[in-house]
Amino acid sequence: MKKTDAFRRAAALMAALSITVSLAAPAFAGTYYIDDGDIIITKDENGRQTVKRSESDTSEIEDNGEIIITTREQTITTQESDLEGPAAEDTGFGPVVEKNYQPAQPEDAEEPKDADQPESAEEPKSADRQESAEEQESAGPQPQQAAPAAAPAAPAPVNPKGNGVFGNIITVINKCADKALKLTLKDVKIDVSHTGTENYINPEAGKAALSVQGDGNVEIELDGKNELKSGHFRAGLEKIISAGTLTLKDDNQKAGSLTATGGSYSAGIGGSYWGSGENITINGGTVTATGSYYGAGIGGGENGSGKNITINGGTVNAKGGSQGAGIGGGSDGSGENITINSGTVTAAGGSYGAGIGGGYWGDYKSGNGGKDITINGGTVTATGGYLGAGIGGGGIGMYDGYTNGENITINGGTVTATGGDRGAGIGGGSGSVSIGSGGGGYGSGKDITINGGTVIAAGGKEAAGIGGGDSGSSENITITGGTVTAKGGEFGAGIGGGESGSGSNVTVSGAAQVTATAGKSNGSYGAGATIGNGGSMTDEGDPADGEEIQADISGLTTTGYIRHIIYKPDLDSDGKPDGILKEWWEPERPQPNPGAPAEESNEVDLGTPGLHVETLEGDPLPFDARQQGSTLRVTSDTLAARLHGTRQALEALREQGVEQIQFVTSFKTTTLSVEDLLAEGGSWFALEHNGLVSRQLSAAQAESLKCRMR
Repeated sequence: MKKTDAFRRAAALMAALSITVSLAAPAFAGTYYIDDGDIIITKDENGRQTVKRSESDTSEIEDNGEIIITTREQTITTQESDLEGPAAEDTGFGPVVEKNYQPAQPEDAEEPKDADQPESAEEPKSADRQESAEEQESAGPQPQQAAPAAAPAAPAPVNPKGNGVFGNIITVINKCADKALKLTLKDVKIDVSHTGTENYINPEAGKAALSVQGDGNVEIELDGKNELKSGHFRAGLEKIISAGTLTLKDDNQKAGSLTATGGSYSAGIGGSYWGSGENITINGGTVTATGSYYGAGIGGGENGSGKNITINGGTVNAKGGSQGAGIGGGSDGSGENITINSGTVTAAGGSYGAGIGGGYWGDYKSGNGGKDITINGGTVTATGGYLGAGIGGGGIGMYDGYTNGENITINGGTVTATGGDRGAGIGGGSGSVSIGSGGGGYGSGKDITINGGTVIAAGGKEAAGIGGGDSGSSENITITGGTVTAKGGEFGAGIGGGESGSGSNVTVSGAAQVTATAGKSNGSYGAGATIGNGGSMTDEGDPADGEEIQADISGLTTTGYIRHIIYKPDLDSDGKPDGILKEWWEPERPQPNPGAPAEESNEVDLGTPGLHVETLEGDPLPFDARQQGSTLRVTSDTLAARLHGTRQALEALREQGVEQIQFVTSFKTTTLSVEDLLAEGGSWFALEHNGLVSRQLSAAQAESLKCRMR
């Protein structure tokens, strides 16, 4: 039979089967295959759900019915050379081939009967010859007639390489504000990144791999490995601005994951070109979102903000394109109302974008940068791009507010925030240099509150650890609890202003344990304060150190403190600060236990073999130790050190009421439970600090060190 005849016969067959499918629509649930063509899921104002694959192929699903979108188990390849004549043309529904109805479908049993009727009037006699045999072949895995998973009823052939990636798209529209639309993605891989054009004279938007629309909520269960890549000007997983929420979850606990990559000017998850990404919630699964240039990882596309974004669990990796935040605003967009309650979150801004917060320039309409950001728990790592804060404002803004980091609250969790060059760890990004010193368009850090958790904030060059970006100021920084380490970049304050910026209204209270380290001088600009102003240059061109301010410590309890550190400007052979230039504590420096040995001793005497501190090479180091309530705090003024002790020491500490040991070095504080250490067994224990990195050795490793006891 001629191929053109075969395609015509297949077209008639497909039409007949479409009618059959529409009449026999599933009532409660449905599984739909993305390799069969585009899928449109709609819930109308009355809650009626329909799934459409073509004008004549519509299934109605009960309101509570489960909708599953997946791929077929087998991948069938095709030879593109087999597509010729009218059937190979792009009709808007893709090549007309029988692959859209595989033998596994119940309707296939009726194919010969239904298809013969229209064929008898149109097909030449040659089509009748061995018709039955040919129909069997067309339903089977014959390369000429069975299209691949990559040649569905879509606008163009897809998956020509048989790699499981399809060019069909999913559109979800929930018009019912009172009822959520629920669907499951199971091993769905869509790549339409080639669609659209980026021509500035005649740009054309491509396709969105998955678009969510409407004022009703949409919940997507992630099963297996799912990948979405969208075309030019479209987000990887597009969330059209509306009152409805988009929720990603993994309730089935099937290691569900989603990788979403945006096209040009668009977010990985959220807004497309000139679109904000709003009302997005992640409850579980592994979610990786990558924005293209000018787009956030999760949040806004170009000229779009990222608002009302909540993460309640899962593993989330968000990376912004150039000028976009990791989580928050795209270029010219703010990051607002972002909440992290749990999970492991890694957010990295592109150049000029915050890790979490604002994009380049901020929102020129509202004048906001990164604001109303709350972290209640989880493990959060936020890294700003060039000029962007780790958490807070993005870079460059002509007017006040555009690059600020405001109303940032940390209540718990483990948070590491690192500013890009000239961006604060937590606070402001770097603003425009065309407006006057210390104000105007410079990125400030305002109304920053830390109530608990472990927080490490490191500013980029010329920026504060917590506070202002380059030339930005800070005000109203309150720390009521937790362990906080704030390190200024070159010229920046530990807590306060960036280079030439001021710091004001700093309060430390409760059991908060704060280490504030000043940014060093480079000989041209002075060093920043530990808490206060950034370093500057006098009118005569001489370096001027930042002025220290007095924090309000009236509310500190007996376990709370501020440790101030100014390192020597010189570096040792390893490129690390060559010792401490100045150090002081508030209310006062911790003192050794009254029963401890003389100051030159390197050991806590507990009447048994004791505790000692050493270098990572095993040489003794001096330290201070004091018991406060049920906590023994061991402090060493070094970047790298090892706390080492015996089981007998732990038993003795338990007898005198010590429940935990807190090991404090220059940039790291670690708390160990005495009972947990005893439960591990062994005759020795050891804990190592190396800069910001902490490592607890196993009992066997600690035993093998065979350290010297003095």
